Amino acid sequence: MTRSRAILAATSIAAAAVLLVAGCDDDPPATPSPEPTAAGSSAEAPASPSPTSTAVVVAPERPKAMDDDGPAGAEAAAVYFLELDDYMMKTGDTKSFEQMSTKNCQFCAKRVDQSNELQERAYSWEGDQPTPRIAHTYEQDATTGIWPIDVEVTQSIKILDATGETVSSTAKEKVKLAFEVGRQNNRWVVVEVGQVDGDEQ
Repeated sequence: MTRSRAILAATSIAAAAVLLVAGCDDDPPATPSPEPTAAGSSAEAPASPSPTSTAVVVAPERPKAMDDDGPAGAEAAAVYFLELDDYMMKTGDTKSFEQMSTKNCQFCAKRVDQSNELQERAYSWEGDQPTPRIAHTYEQDATTGIWPIDVEVTQSIKILDATGETVSSTAKEKVKLAFEVGRQNNRWVVVEVGQVDGDEQ
């Protein structure tokens, strides 16, 4: 069986809200100027900003199933990659994510850029852990050795600024992503990720 569906470019993946930074404007919101107080009067102390999350984020463990060089390993790699994506967004640590990304993966590069932008703006990525589910694994491409895999992922996201104010949020929803997973130097790598265009197989 061959996969008969389109893999959208990274610029089109913005529709997959659970995996993209939504609502981040080009410029951070301006800080309003304080209102002047009357001479001799004491200004009321400003309320303390809402604290951002201080929970320790632990890096996901590489699954033992990734030792398999067949479809089981490819599926485990796709799920692990989504867990690394969540970890990267919450911590700014891009190393493991980039190690699993091929240099031509547009989706991967876009996600790293978004993670770096969050760190530059002192934004925090909140939300529950993604819950990936393998929806379908297609036959391995005989020429490239790539395993095409459909993964359903459910997650809700909230992005907070440095004061704890919500910049953007998404309700919990499910999207289906199209993974292209392959082997490079005897390890699993992600060649590209897109949103499934229809459910044809």
